[in-house]
Amino acid sequence: MPVPLTIRILGAGVSGLAASILLATDEHRVELIDEHFATPAVGTALALFPPAQSVLARLGILEQVRTISAAPELGTLRAADGQVLATVPAGNALLTSRSELVRILLDALPGSVTTSRRRITDIRPLRAGVDLLIGADGVHSLVRRSGWPGRPSARSHGVTVLRGTTKLAPPEISETWGQGWLFGITPLAGIGTNWFACVPEHRTGSREQDLAHLRRTVGGHRSAIDAVLDAATPHSTLVHGIHTVGPVWPVRQNTVLLGDAAHAMAPNLGHGANTALQDAQSLALAVRTQWGREQRRGTPPDAAPAVVSRALRRYAARRALPGQGWRLASEAMLRVAMTSSAAGWRDRVLSTSIGRIGPWND
Repeated sequence: MPVPLTIRILGAGVSGLAASILLATDEHRVELIDEHFATPAVGTALALFPPAQSVLARLGILEQVRTISAAPELGTLRAADGQVLATVPAGNALLTSRSELVRILLDALPGSVTTSRRRITDIRPLRAGVDLLIGADGVHSLVRRSGWPGRPSARSHGVTVLRGTTKLAPPEISETWGQGWLFGITPLAGIGTNWFACVPEHRTGSREQDLAHLRRTVGGHRSAIDAVLDAATPHSTLVHGIHTVGPVWPVRQNTVLLGDAAHAMAPNLGHGANTALQDAQSLALAVRTQWGREQRRGTPPDAAPAVVSRALRRYAARRALPGQGWRLASEAMLRVAMTSSAAGWRDRVLSTSIGRIGPWND
């Protein structure tokens, strides 16, 4: 009978934590490495759709996540003048604080998982002594840049994202598309309002100045946006760009990429965390399935390389296309939402031809 795999995971975000829990539950020897093991400082919201919720159920944390989530039924897509362009069903999504989700996942780590807080600058030593190396280290993945042909790096989309939370009750649930900008408002359970915005690249290094620029750019268009921005504060605001990675096959030798490391996507369809969770579950299932087959065959204990190779092929066949599909669709939505020259045409098409869109599940 083959012995448990020795697995090393780089990155304690959503995908790395989920993979650690699932693989350790199957009695593999798991080491999880991260520089910080910290929850995000500002707990902005992410949407968790039913397929991701099924992963949370397998992890044993769905009900805990549900208790700290909002579950709206509908939202609206609006033009800068407030016209409703479309009504968007929420698709039974849970709107959950990213900070709280990471905290719950950290608390759910089995005691058998070895955690190591250190900064990694060289991937080569991580390959030693393990059967499987998992890169769950985000959009700027060192695992991907070190081990894949061409060293694929993330590229910027030339926009700035600001997102934050306020204690203000959400005046509405909406996303507003202007001429070269967008602004979204959603509820955040236990806090008040989660908001997010995207504008052409403009970062000063000061969140106070970046907020002031955002107010100048999108302020005065809609009273709901003005109310949220009046309540926004620098210490509850994050400022960053959008970076994505071109198509990457997620498997190479005994190394696999999960989540943003494999298919970093724009946030416009709200599926980054969803695909990360599904990646983790698919990988654990592929390993479990292949492990079971080898046990039934009476495979010798030293068969780990063959087991890993077959399991990774199974994982890639299941997850490569969905991950890249969501990446491409999210980038297309970013371009449509942020268009300036074609904003009027876009709004006319949406208001006259669509009306009701979504939900975006898979």
